Amino acid sequence: MTTVTSPRTSVSRLRRIVVAVIVVAFTLAAAGGIVVLLGGDLGETAGRVIGTTATVGAFSVAVLCCAALLGRVLAPVGMAGVVVSIVAGALVIWTIWYDGPYGDAWETVWKITGTAIALSAALALGSLLLLLSDRRRMPVRVGLWITLALFAVVVGMIVYLIWGSDTVDDQVYPRVLGVAAILAALGAVVVPVLSLLLPDPRGGAAGTLSPAAIARIEDEARRRGLEPDAYVATLVRDAAAPLEES
Repeated sequence: MTTVTSPRTSVSRLRRIVVAVIVVAFTLAAAGGIVVLLGGDLGETAGRVIGTTATVGAFSVAVLCCAALLGRVLAPVGMAGVVVSIVAGALVIWTIWYDGPYGDAWETVWKITGTAIALSAALALGSLLLLLSDRRRMPVRVGLWITLALFAVVVGMIVYLIWGSDTVDDQVYPRVLGVAAILAALGAVVVPVLSLLLPDPRGGAAGTLSPAAIARIEDEARRRGLEPDAYVATLVRDAAAPLEES
């Protein structure tokens, strides 16, 4: 007998793996930091170990934020965030421990690292906000997409500033960036609060299925080896058969 693994089970297993890797990595980094702090003189190597510990901790949080989207419709965004956060963390750690020559190539590495950090932060915060993407209250939905658009503007401006700092206006550009960043931060606070103050009606809107009902139908369809539409058609046909016979 063939055992069918549901997508929900696979996602749960993937989440556990991600969390386990993060916990192990951060534990090792934290242990190294504690040993250094309790050891001898705090020299250059000690500073690098502590910097590595802080980096692993910061990007572990980013990975967890992005992993919250796994198993949802927007899971690809979460996976992209996980990958970007891991790459950004690895780049930061590499720059902390780098002892080679510095030149034009080093400047390019710094720009790539800065870009990765900006994208990682935006994807982590965006992933948390996207957990509200299934809310049906119009103020929540409008506020969510406006906030995400502001996130995109801020990240785009930061990346442009990293790569084209010589071409920006020193007076206007920082002010526009600051205003956009403040509005994005405001939206990141207001939207979750609105979602609490304006909860969706229980049971879903009239004439629609709740997300939980849709998920159950999809899981059962996959368990039977059918497409969700085909499974629903089968249920409707079986339900209508007694009525037609009578």
